Amino acid sequence: MEALAAASLIAVAMMALNMTSISLARGTKTADSYSAATALATEQLEIVRAMPVGSAGHAPGSYSSANNPLTADGLAGGRYTRTWTVSANNSPSDGLRTVTMNVSWTDSEPHNLQLVGFIRCQNLPC
Repeated sequence: MEALAAASLIAVAMMALNMTSISLARGTKTADSYSAATALATEQLEIVRAMPVGSAGHAPGSYSSANNPLTADGLAGGRYTRTWTVSANNSPSDGLRTVTMNVSWTDSEPHNLQLVGFIRCQNLPC
């Protein structure tokens, strides 16, 4: 009888440990996905910000990566979709435009990461 009670107690403890391990693995995978999405958004934001002032990529409008969906390395064929919007002139203040990067993906549920930066207009005010 004591052996049965001890085996039951060990079984319950092992099940709890197993559930914790599964939860930690899911959390790690989600954190990896957010890290990849942040890198993809930062990379494109820096590309837009490095363009010469007044270039076509600084025009107000909506844009997307040519090879969507992307892998975590930015190559075609992955699960991440990268889009961005350049705001109208003088937003948030004179001489600036807001660039909003969006990276979305779906694993067990849909996710979206947003990163915001600013670019200068060619003329002040825009």
